[in-house]
Amino acid sequence: MENGIILKEKKEVKMELITVNKNNELQLNTETSKAIAKFEKQIKKLKEQEDALKEQILKEMQEKNIIKIDTQDLVINFIDETTRETFDSKSFKKDHKDLYDEYVKMSKVNPCIKIKVK
Repeated sequence: MENGIILKEKKEVKMELITVNKNNELQLNTETSKAIAKFEKQIKKLKEQEDALKEQILKEMQEKNIIKIDTQDLVINFIDETTRETFDSKSFKKDHKDLYDEYVKMSKVNPCIKIKVK
């Protein structure tokens, strides 16, 4: 009882997403599995559509020598072809292990999950 008011006990109903079956194998809840697979397929399809549209915009901007488009929703900047300098750390590590170990920097990576749609 709180301030003369009787409160019902709140029980949070939580669906288990991962269970262990009789063969000691991990199983993901079917609804969850199907939902994530559906989302991943939708995202992939949308990404393909986005990439195709971006490619069309790029070609048209090149053809018309447009550098920037500024709309209510977007700002699109054309970035021309260029070269990029990269560092071949794999070869450097192979050829100069001692120097590589001296300069390599470790950083924390947060936990995550990776999902592949079959």
